Amino acid sequence: MTNIKSKLVKMLAASFLVSIVMVSCKKDDANDNAGNTEFKITDAPIDDASVTGAFVTIAAIKLDGVSVAGFTKTTVDLNAYQNGNTKTIGNFNLEGRTYSSVTFVLDYNTDASGTAPGCYVLSTNGTKSKLESTSTDITVAKSFDINANASNSVVADFDLRKMITHQSGSTTDMYDFVSNAELQTAVRVVVQSKTGVLAGTLSNTVSPSVKVVAYAYKAGTYNRATEITAQGTSGIQFKNAVSSAVVNASGQYSLNFLEAGNYEIHFASYKDVNADGQLELAGTLIVVPTTGSLDLLNLVLAANANVAVNATVTGIL
Repeated sequence: MTNIKSKLVKMLAASFLVSIVMVSCKKDDANDNAGNTEFKITDAPIDDASVTGAFVTIAAIKLDGVSVAGFTKTTVDLNAYQNGNTKTIGNFNLEGRTYSSVTFVLDYNTDASGTAPGCYVLSTNGTKSKLESTSTDITVAKSFDINANASNSVVADFDLRKMITHQSGSTTDMYDFVSNAELQTAVRVVVQSKTGVLAGTLSNTVSPSVKVVAYAYKAGTYNRATEITAQGTSGIQFKNAVSSAVVNASGQYSLNFLEAGNYEIHFASYKDVNADGQLELAGTLIVVPTTGSLDLLNLVLAANANVAVNATVTGIL
């Protein structure tokens, strides 16, 4: 009887050890399929000189509808991260696979420190205009891969000029988010390793402008008549541009985090046309490449490439 009990105990102990090993292997297998992933935020500029800050508070990030574990509520001044500058909002171990959507859940009421509001525009006069929409979720339908056992970097480009609209008739609440439908298309998500940069210098002695903006379009998609027209509920100009960048006082600009492909670049001039304190479109610029062989309407961009696109203004439309 004692021998039977002894054998039974040994069998149970062996079974228990096998179970532990199997669980351990499953955990190791899960870890083996994970990829360290950094999430970053960047911004395409707003066409409004009176905006000094545009703050959004992200309460959660979801991948394919599932919240990313370990994310901490974060407030970002989008206006501070342009021209390739980014803000890292978290590093996560994510399952290595193909994802089809990213959702950013915003908190309109309080920021990361608990101060109201959570999303707002800060004007040059110090006024805060609360930003909100009918939904707290911005969902970007985007297929992308997270590679297991590798470092991944995902960049979300919050395009301020597509996200925010100016409200007239108030001196205390001058801005708001665009409609919820428009808000869903105002954020672009890319895997950084699959992107490149179009950058250069624009020589402009023809058109006096308060601001010049460079717009990148997929090659063959730009239609001037459509793009200079206020489109949609919120009247967004150059709505179909993939990205945009302000040309600085030295004539330099940089269009960052563009996925590999063929592009065309167009430039627009802005100034206060009607003396209302806001910048309006003065016209689109006629430009020629400084390098004769460069085709501004079919710029080939490879992943991790930096293509120099220098141009000279010859007129304005």
